[in-house]
Amino acid sequence: MDIKHLIDYYAHASVSFTDVFTNKMEPGQVDTGRTTAPGKCGLVVPLAGSAIFSFNGIPYVMEPGVVVHAGPQMPIEIKVTDDNEWEYAVIHYQLPPEEATLYPLSVQHFLIKTGYHTKIIDYIQQLLESQSMPGNMSIFKAKTLFMNLLEAILVSAKVKILDTASDKMEQALQYIHENYAKPLSVSKIAAEFGVERRRFAYLFEQHTGMNPSAYLTEYRIRRSKELLKYDDSPVAEIAECVGYTDCFYFSRVFKKCTGMSPTAYRKTMLKEAKYL
Repeated sequence: MDIKHLIDYYAHASVSFTDVFTNKMEPGQVDTGRTTAPGKCGLVVPLAGSAIFSFNGIPYVMEPGVVVHAGPQMPIEIKVTDDNEWEYAVIHYQLPPEEATLYPLSVQHFLIKTGYHTKIIDYIQQLLESQSMPGNMSIFKAKTLFMNLLEAILVSAKVKILDTASDKMEQALQYIHENYAKPLSVSKIAAEFGVERRRFAYLFEQHTGMNPSAYLTEYRIRRSKELLKYDDSPVAEIAECVGYTDCFYFSRVFKKCTGMSPTAYRKTMLKEAKYL
């Protein structure tokens, strides 16, 4: 689930808390033949153990650290896969009928990776306590707690994505360092890591401060400078060693980056070496 779309949804849709409950199932237990509540959306939050939770026949591995959203009246099946007791919470909310078509996420099922956060569990516990108390003040408090819970889920999901993206960008850097001598493009690198090209370029620049094309060029030129300084191979061979099959193009890029041609750079390095 794209976290930006999810934030946009909860920022603009007129969501309102309706109820919350928890349930426990024994190891190996299977629950079938039921559907999600009519007219309500739900957030399923694992509290302990693990299970396979299916909505409309689509299975999700449920364990602490993830949240699954489901729409109304979806066929469900639960299979406890852990040797321990499986416990989960369901938080129901509603939208006005006229908004259901405006916000298609409300009737969809999808996984939200949050990581395990005690704040999410605390808000669920407070919601349960508030729901059990009579009076309008408890109703008002439940509304506030529900919005706080949504915020905690969204913030946790965003942090989780950024952490994952950071790891992926580190892997992308390593990939460039190991494959710079081969034909590479931003599209090829993005595809290698299963990220859409523009999204990859954005994440890469956020992580390194440079766009991936500029980084690849700079890394290749840096490597070529080392070769020109310590290797007496022809410039054309050095160009190929750093990923440029066209020697003339390599020379133009090298001069643009360093202010001198590869040959001039080599001569300068040789002169400096004599005085060391």
